[in-house]
Parts: sequence; C-alpha cells; structure tokens
Amino acid sequence: MSGWTITPDRMNKNMYGLNSVNWINVLLVIVLTSFATMFAMANLLPVRIHFLGVSSAEIPIYVPVFISFFLGFAGGVLALSFSRRKHKQEIAWLRSEHERLQMEVDNLRNIPLQDDV
Repeated sequence: MSGWTITPDRMNKNMYGLNSVNWINVLLVIVLTSFATMFAMANLLPVRIHFLGVSSAEIPIYVPVFISFFLGFAGGVLALSFSRRKHKQEIAWLRSEHERLQMEVDNLRNIPLQDDV
C-alpha cells in the first residue's frame, strides 16, 4: 500500500477535475479537426510526389502535408517514450539510493555517544 487514502471528498474533486479535462480535450479535438478540414479544403491542388525513385499518382497537396505531420508526431511520441522510460529508471534508482542513505542516517543516529575522557 502506498499510503494514499481516497476520501469521498477527494474522489469527488478528482471526478470533477477529470470531467473538466475531458471537456477541454473534446473541445481541442473539435478545433483541431476543424482547422485540418479547412486546410484540406483550401489545398486541393493535385501534385505528384517523387521520392527515392518512386513516383505517386496525382494526389491533393494536403495529403503529403498530413502524412509528414503524422510521421513527425509519431517520431516525437517515440522519442518521448524513450525519454520517459529513462527518467522512470532514474527515479527508481534515486529512490533506492534515498532509502539506503536514510537507513545509514538512522543507523548513525542510533549509535551511542562516547566521551573521550
């Protein structure tokens, strides 16, 4: 057990807090979807993509823009996950180091004092 107690008051605060965050997320998704749709409708010019000797059919210009955005987003999420894993490992190591040092301090506190008479 981690020592956390959930009181009814705390549970209600957490539930209301989550509900407000959920509404903010929904609003954000609606706004971003609206912007993406407006961008797509404004950029219907057909283009051909030539990359590494491969040529595509004519596609609207917003398609490669969205693809590059999503590839960048996926790369960012991947980098973030590696960074998060590294930090979690460091936190675990620091906690164990803290426990070891706390035990050492407790042991030093329990040593009886000796007079040098």
